Amino acid sequence: MLGIWLWDRYFGEADGYAPGTEEMALVKIDRDLRLSDAMAEDRQWLQWLAGVDDPAPARRNALEVFKKLANEKAISLQGLEAFAIVKAEHHGIPVGDMLAEFVQGQIAADFTETSGQLANHQGTWWHTKWVDAMEKNLRPACQWRQSFEQDSRQLRIRAIMARSAVWLIGLAGLFCIPGTLVTLKRGFHAKPHGYGGAWSLPLGLVVFFVATLAWIGFTTTLELGIESLPNLHPALGIFLDSAARLLPSLIALGLLFRRPSHAIGGLGLNRAITPTAILGLFSLLMIADQGLRSSIGSQSGADPGGGLNAGEAGLWGLAFALISACLLAPLAEELLYRGVLFRSFWNRFGVIPAMVLSSVIFAVLHFYDGCGLAMVGTFGLSCALLYAATGSLGSAIALHMLYNSAIKIPEWLIYHAALG
Repeated sequence: MLGIWLWDRYFGEADGYAPGTEEMALVKIDRDLRLSDAMAEDRQWLQWLAGVDDPAPARRNALEVFKKLANEKAISLQGLEAFAIVKAEHHGIPVGDMLAEFVQGQIAADFTETSGQLANHQGTWWHTKWVDAMEKNLRPACQWRQSFEQDSRQLRIRAIMARSAVWLIGLAGLFCIPGTLVTLKRGFHAKPHGYGGAWSLPLGLVVFFVATLAWIGFTTTLELGIESLPNLHPALGIFLDSAARLLPSLIALGLLFRRPSHAIGGLGLNRAITPTAILGLFSLLMIADQGLRSSIGSQSGADPGGGLNAGEAGLWGLAFALISACLLAPLAEELLYRGVLFRSFWNRFGVIPAMVLSSVIFAVLHFYDGCGLAMVGTFGLSCALLYAATGSLGSAIALHMLYNSAIKIPEWLIYHAALG
């Protein structure tokens, strides 16, 4: 069952993009173009630090996303307007001419209303270009430039501060790398012990696959339920997502252990967390991620939405991101992938084969592109080695929490937090 499901996910005929993909693509394009303009005069090292492209590459990336949406017929009239305006700006063509070609006069936006939205810290990057072009022939509807410039400065500061904080953590971790390498070296020679080192590989694999199938069932049911209940309160959505994340791991633990105390001791949850090893490994992962991006190249454009989740918008969205991605996902995934799957392979084959096998499965079940799979696989190897070296599953969970938070918190501040 799991093999068929995975084959369909990776090689089955595409059913088009998921609902809401265009919405998230427009959000990401808008914020990326705002940032590229806002930081166009900054030094290259500061742009790199903030993860921001120059204006021309940012517009090219946006046009590639629009083409993907158009090819899949997943683009609305608003999306076509944005496509036309970005293309006009990129190629130096009058906005009106490009709009006439793309939408044939069916402009969805109203000039006065759009100007008012921009003045009230709403609207988008392409709205500013359209309104600016219209104001050459019409009387300005209202003063919107100051608001838009204020929003752009705010976004620039957020990007610099959020991503600089992540780099500072990585920089602090550099000083911990020598001790971390000594600790990790012990992991290659570690031997399984206790009840966790005694269960057989078939038992561990059966438990893992049962838990994984339960996860597929719970998440599929949750997605269908959310689609059928569009007015679901965010707090209830967070609760249901939390249940879908935790229940598969609890099922696995229930099948392997008689009591919670047995699971705590058997998995090493009672062992001390090692902060220096976590920081050092986080720094090494940042270096590895940069190397993979440079050598393989990210193909995140395969998902026009850039991996953004509409449920993470606003303050309730921040709560959802923190609880789901930064807290419960690390806990549930480490229990299942390192606590059950890695230990099962470790008991039979030793540390290195167990690291590789469990990390491959961990990466494959995350459904990313080539660069994403390599990065997730590298992360899985790191967590498994840290677990083997320290015997502390809590350390692997803490590393996972730090890694996810370093992605999700800057992402929320840049793409999901309101401006103004």
